[in-house]
Amino acid sequence: MAKYTIRNKRLDDEEFFRIRKEEVLPQWETSRDIENLDESIAAAYELSVGAGRNYAIKLAEVEEEGKHLFQPQFGQALTEFMLDGMGYVEENSPLVPDGLWNVFSDSYTRKNKYGMAADGIERSRKEGATMLNGWPIVNHGVWEARRIKKAVKSPMSLNSTDEDGRLASEIALAAGWNACNCRSIQEVMAHCKNITLAEEIRINQYETRLAAIYHERGVPQSPHIACNLTGYDSCGFKSFVMVAQSLLGAEQGLKQVYLEFGINMNLVQDAAMMRVTKRLCEEYCARFGYTDIRFIQNNNMFQGAFPPRLEEVSAMLSLAVTIGILGGSTALVLKCQDEAFATPTKEGMAATVRIAREIEKLLGDLRLPYSREEQEEEKMLELEVRAMMEKCLEAGDGDIALGICLGADAGWVSTMISPWKYNKGHAASERGQRVPSGEAPKPCEKRGQAARFRHGCR
Repeated sequence: MAKYTIRNKRLDDEEFFRIRKEEVLPQWETSRDIENLDESIAAAYELSVGAGRNYAIKLAEVEEEGKHLFQPQFGQALTEFMLDGMGYVEENSPLVPDGLWNVFSDSYTRKNKYGMAADGIERSRKEGATMLNGWPIVNHGVWEARRIKKAVKSPMSLNSTDEDGRLASEIALAAGWNACNCRSIQEVMAHCKNITLAEEIRINQYETRLAAIYHERGVPQSPHIACNLTGYDSCGFKSFVMVAQSLLGAEQGLKQVYLEFGINMNLVQDAAMMRVTKRLCEEYCARFGYTDIRFIQNNNMFQGAFPPRLEEVSAMLSLAVTIGILGGSTALVLKCQDEAFATPTKEGMAATVRIAREIEKLLGDLRLPYSREEQEEEKMLELEVRAMMEKCLEAGDGDIALGICLGADAGWVSTMISPWKYNKGHAASERGQRVPSGEAPKPCEKRGQAARFRHGCR
């Protein structure tokens, strides 16, 4: 009997609604307000498309214009804190009209511990300060999510990652936000310990199909496919993760995808990663018959350790924004000046938006020249990504879902630093070569595919 039953196959309506009824809606009591999917889609249309604040439409328009959207992140325990903070940023920075919001949920919500999130809400009310590190969307429910949507001027997205974000995405989409994620490899390696990759793919198939249903019924969606990982992976491995996940999203019916790059803070390498990834996402999707998908580039900021001093973090933020603009990203996720010590404050987030917009003004139409160095980076990155994609497709007999599961088992789908117990840890030495147990790493002798098929030799 085969070890894995997971396949890259679109959920049919019968299976989708079975999962919705039996697995998703029973998770928490606020789901009663979104039981009728037809009503949820109609409400989402009015709140986003009808109000002129649809996330996917805004991304597509700005990409056509060649401009940039800045996307601050915010999340606090109570709706009142959210309205105050998001309103402050919009009033005290040049976020509107070329901005997006990335609302993040708290850690309890991300781990489906809604009872503990409820305790955090009550404590926050008593203390008059946020006692959670994000907005607990499942506990607050769709009516509070719609309240925020109506109050802010910029299109919104929910970042609710980890094992199972299905109910959070249901509520966010019903409120007119953008929500769903298609990033199974990203999540297990960055945020999870015990869940298998096969189960995470199955969960993501539901989320992605949900977004496609909204899109098909007139509420455009632009789900996130991310390669933030744990912050220290190479551009080659990050690009592979994005291309593999694009095939999973395409099968569920996605028509517009937001490619979210966790950059490594090297201008030439990051620009090469963004260009190669978009090109190979389009190529591999077309190879399997998905020819009508639009990929829009975004860069997130560095996902490793953040510096503690204001001057240092300002320098890091500025370099990240510069890389995104020169590298051709349409949207840029912004971290906050407070990031090293706390969840973002409204004052810190507004200051970050002002810094980012000033950098955009200074750079103007300047873009990174297509140099010999970048051509070399693109060539080597493409060799890496193709090698891993073809190995996974070969192992899965043409099925990428099965192939990446088998790749994780074998250890060629592997990362350097991860809480995930199924990670083989073969990615690994300082210079990038796999180091068998008990052996010292050997120096990287040449800069070619063999030396760099590791995740990081530069």
